[in-house]
Amino acid sequence: MWEGAAGSRIADVEVTNTGRDTCRLEKLERPQLSDGAGRILIDGTTPAASGVIELAPGGRATTLVEVSNYCGPTAVAPVRVAFVLRDGGRFIAAPPTPTDATVPPCNGPGQPAAIGMQPWAR
Repeated sequence: MWEGAAGSRIADVEVTNTGRDTCRLEKLERPQLSDGAGRILIDGTTPAASGVIELAPGGRATTLVEVSNYCGPTAVAPVRVAFVLRDGGRFIAAPPTPTDATVPPCNGPGQPAAIGMQPWAR
């Protein structure tokens, strides 16, 4: 669920290794905020190398994502957080509900939108 934070929105995101093998995940990925129409509402930047976290089968990691200043067109539900991987792959977090269209408030159309994440941690 999204929570408000001084003109921003923050949310915890959890990833689970559902495979049979240990997987490796960069501690920082390029986050994106996307909507149900497939549009990228806010695109983060690719971080510098951050190290790797390993997840055994069934292992979980969490991160805190913060988004701010969305001044674009009305988002189509569901709004979700996605992560672009170094190899070009991408995974998308499940939305809190199928009707969730939460985006951060517009704090000024002349200001850039932003999305960032904390490193994945177990």
